Amino acid sequence: MLISYRKVTILFIVVSTCIRLLLANFLELGNDEVYYWLYAKYPALSHFDHPPMVGFFIQFFTGNLFLDSTFFIRLAAILPASLSMYFIYLIGTYYKNSATGFLSVILYNLNFYGFIISGTFILPDSPMVLFWLISFFLFLQSLPKNPDEIENKIKLFFAFFFLGCAIYSKYQAVYLLFAVVLFVIFFNSKWVKNSTFYLGFIFPIMAIFLIFYWNYSNDFISFKFHNDRVSIFSLNFNKDSFFREILGQIVYTNPYVFFIIIVALLKIRERKFEFDSKNNAFFILASIPLILTTIYLSLSKNTLPHWSGISYITLIPLGAAHLVNKKNIEKKLLIFFAFLSIIFVVGLLVINLGLFIPKNTSLKIEDQGRKDVLMDLYGWKQASEKVNNILEKENLTHLPIVSKGWFPTSHIDYYIAKPNKMTVFAHGNLQEIHKYYWIHKSRFDKDFKEALYITDSRNFANPKEILTDFGNQKAIDTIPIIRGKDTVKFVFLYLIKKD
Repeated sequence: MLISYRKVTILFIVVSTCIRLLLANFLELGNDEVYYWLYAKYPALSHFDHPPMVGFFIQFFTGNLFLDSTFFIRLAAILPASLSMYFIYLIGTYYKNSATGFLSVILYNLNFYGFIISGTFILPDSPMVLFWLISFFLFLQSLPKNPDEIENKIKLFFAFFFLGCAIYSKYQAVYLLFAVVLFVIFFNSKWVKNSTFYLGFIFPIMAIFLIFYWNYSNDFISFKFHNDRVSIFSLNFNKDSFFREILGQIVYTNPYVFFIIIVALLKIRERKFEFDSKNNAFFILASIPLILTTIYLSLSKNTLPHWSGISYITLIPLGAAHLVNKKNIEKKLLIFFAFLSIIFVVGLLVINLGLFIPKNTSLKIEDQGRKDVLMDLYGWKQASEKVNNILEKENLTHLPIVSKGWFPTSHIDYYIAKPNKMTVFAHGNLQEIHKYYWIHKSRFDKDFKEALYITDSRNFANPKEILTDFGNQKAIDTIPIIRGKDTVKFVFLYLIKKD
């Protein structure tokens, strides 16, 4: 009996989706996620950090924030990731066969960037990965082919459309545009004489124009911000950043998946892959340049490993093609996935219950939990309940809230201010408050004389040191956040007034 790999793939994607829904529902929003919630609450043509697509996705999946909960916010990542998995199946199937497509989906789920970072947490990567893969699949079917055939023209046209959507999700998608241009120049120059090729450029150019126009209206602030982060020319060697980037790429990809991809690339280099060389070239052009760029930038700047995550996702079908003839490989990878899923569920319990975590106390309550990275995903729901009880009891919900920096202000905004319909102001300069700079500009009640100041022990900032205009400051309460039986951090609540 022949296996229907398409049906098995769909079943596997459904299982993956259920696991990610479980994780999403029982984990609180992280720093970045509550920040991108602001993109949905205050939509714009573009934003300080990234293009706006992630905000549009949140708006769509929450009914314009009508269903404004962690579950529905993260649904904007989970369901697109499930679609991305199906497109990686289509890419693998097109590249070799349906068994390769199925293995590609399994490897996608073993990839931590694909399964967790872009597939469970709501980040700009979530829409970018989906649009990138759709676009890549259509380009793969059309670019190497005859430009005179109408089917190839239609696929190319829509490939450019989804590429524009990918660029409007995250800047890294521009690398796919570069890959298309390079491929046409070196592997199928017939497209240069075809009008469809140039017509398709309307979509990525439109996305770039909208981003550029917003920046033109805002002193090119996004470009200045990212230039500081990823300066191309520097003579300073940052060994910590370099080795962290290399190790991060391996870990985020999953060491096993990373190794399989490297082996597949070496086989292509040694010409041991009996596949269309043009297809191989497009895979490489669409992935390797971004990987090399992030490694190069890490030589002098602090980079983040997930910046090149989409490149490794793109290379997964090559790894799957290398594995497809291995004995019992599907069974082994499914066991591996089941093992990782159990680890993720255990991780959920560790974060929420503090299981297996040694008690970490500090002599100063202002520093409690500062080094506990798991606290990014825990504590604010509890803080919301406790702080809201105090606000109602003291009749303070009419006051605005002030906090320092875009985090923890975004958490305070979502978990404390939102339920009480309170206004939030982030204290700090543009580099510290990001999107809040524009949120403040849209408000007319900035000149207040009395407010609440909220901070926590993971990001403690003393109001006496930063809010000198408010000479009258009174500590209302210090709220312990409990995990299991231990106090893992504190939230500090102050009433501040101008003299």
